[in-house]
Amino acid sequence: MADPGKFSDKAANLAGQAAAAAGPLKDKATELAAQAAAAAGPLAAQARERAIELAAQAAVKAGPLVEQARERAAHGVGTLAEGLDKLTGGKYTERIDSVSAKLEDVLESKSATEPPFGRAEPIVTKTLPLVTEPAPLVTDTPPLAEPEPPAPSG
Repeated sequence: MADPGKFSDKAANLAGQAAAAAGPLKDKATELAAQAAAAAGPLAAQARERAIELAAQAAVKAGPLVEQARERAAHGVGTLAEGLDKLTGGKYTERIDSVSAKLEDVLESKSATEPPFGRAEPIVTKTLPLVTEPAPLVTDTPPLAEPEPPAPSG
């Protein structure tokens, strides 16, 4: 049978050798990490500047698309208002016209020279009820008939 003390001594010896070998490797890794961090600083600044340039180019190219979207949205608001007015039979024409005019003003007030990503102005709206008076409750329905007892089987 093997002596457990010899195994412990051997393991301790190997652990000591590994620690001695790891010391210089750790120092070298720390040195390389410091060099990499020093080299990454200017690269990160360059990447930031390039990202800002690309974002500005994208904003310029997006400008005409944003203007087209504004025009189409304003047209869509008008079309929707006409459809709602027809659906409600003209009952809410003033309210529909008021809301659609406000939306169209907001959409059309933006010029093509403004950046597409600016501070958005909140649209303040007021919820209006569609029905002013509830329908009367119908109470003249007859009561349910009592179920007939089952016929005797025979």
